[in-house]
Amino acid sequence: MHFIPHEGNNHRPHILHQKNIHRIFGLIIFIEIFAFLIPTIALISNADNGQVLPSVLSELTNKQREQMKLPNLTINPVLNEAAQEKANDMAQNSYFAHVSPDGKTPWYWLEQVGYNYSYAGENLAVNFTDSQSVTTAWMNSPAHRANILKANYTQVGTGVAEGMYQGTKTIFVAQDFGSPASTAPLADTSTPRTPTSIASPNVVAVNTAAPKILGAETVTPVPVVAQQSQPTVATAPIVRPNMFQRFLASPHAGTNTILFIILAFVALAVFLNIGIKISHHHPDLILNGVMVMATIGCVFVMNNYIANVNTTVIQSVDYTRDHTEL
Repeated sequence: MHFIPHEGNNHRPHILHQKNIHRIFGLIIFIEIFAFLIPTIALISNADNGQVLPSVLSELTNKQREQMKLPNLTINPVLNEAAQEKANDMAQNSYFAHVSPDGKTPWYWLEQVGYNYSYAGENLAVNFTDSQSVTTAWMNSPAHRANILKANYTQVGTGVAEGMYQGTKTIFVAQDFGSPASTAPLADTSTPRTPTSIASPNVVAVNTAAPKILGAETVTPVPVVAQQSQPTVATAPIVRPNMFQRFLASPHAGTNTILFIILAFVALAVFLNIGIKISHHHPDLILNGVMVMATIGCVFVMNNYIANVNTTVIQSVDYTRDHTEL
């Protein structure tokens, strides 16, 4: 009755009736306002990081690895702590770089929490309003994509913090990747590290210029000079996001998913109306369906613009135990 034209519905599928098309338009407007516009505009105005959840970002990273047939990264509480400390430092001191203004390098935060590693990497982001948008931007950048998909890494940790950047309240994101060393050199904390072994940070705008990874993709493991096991660090337990939190963490992606489902149903009805009973076509019903599909297409474009209207910048770095950048 709703999709297939036949004698019982006078060859006029109910879903394409004028009154039902009005209801569909009303549903689209409701979803657009309450699922996307209100959360996104509030976030842009207030920089509330409730929509950029560390646990969701870690899950999105693993989804990218699954698509490439790579093993999932384990969410490590110690790496979470290191990434959170890095994000906090950027937020508190209003900078966006792998090396802080006072010379703290990426591995400084790993050493502070006692994470001994063979390989490690760091992805940074700022000014994003949506968890999915962060991961999408990272995957569109060769260096960030390489970190997310690097086979050397086995663990991940993510931190998010609110702060000021270039005079605007915004969100800072740090994601650390690592491969723990069961035996590793003892950290030398007697002399402060200097940022000379890292190239000058290359801040890029998404879709304009992508950073590059220097050197080879694989590195010979660093020789072990002292036995040291991973210390036990007191950290908060990992909190898994529920379905509602996943949706709130990516209002853009969530809204687009719902609209895509509506689009699929309407497109199916139009296709069946055209393909079945050719002699009983009803142009008004076909026009109704086409109008809905065109509207949803315009909403997709508008949502993508709104979600990315702010300048979004990202950085990445990849390094080994001897602090050599890859």
